[in-house]
Amino acid sequence: MKTLTNMETYLRETAEGMNSLRKMDKLEMYRMLAEMGDNMPPLNEGEQVDKNFVRGCASNVLVAAECVDGVMVYRGSSESHVVRGYLAVLVDALSGLSPDDVVRGSHSAVEAFARDTDIKASLTPNRANAFGNIYKLMVTKAASLTAAT
Repeated sequence: MKTLTNMETYLRETAEGMNSLRKMDKLEMYRMLAEMGDNMPPLNEGEQVDKNFVRGCASNVLVAAECVDGVMVYRGSSESHVVRGYLAVLVDALSGLSPDDVVRGSHSAVEAFARDTDIKASLTPNRANAFGNIYKLMVTKAASLTAAT
């Protein structure tokens, strides 16, 4: 099982990598995000349903979740390459945590990632909002799985 420390380290290192690329060339940072998104496995047809749709995003974004052996497993998709990259960061960060860790322990690290990568300055307002809306849905899904057990 992944720990909150593992998740925090992953987000910090990813932010550092993105910021290094941004200093060289902002387009390289976007390429990195696009590659991360392209490496996500696609959602199956049964997961492409309304309950997985992320509200408030400029592009269509879906997030599916399940709890397997006590840990969260997330999958997602987005039409936007950059949003799909940010989605991949969240999927990688939160998958493997317990539902309780996602709900109670992930917020400060995800918020620090958003602040450290300056998402609001590097994306259009709608795309920047997508990151927060994706995270909220992921937490909501973990909370519902916690309540179900």
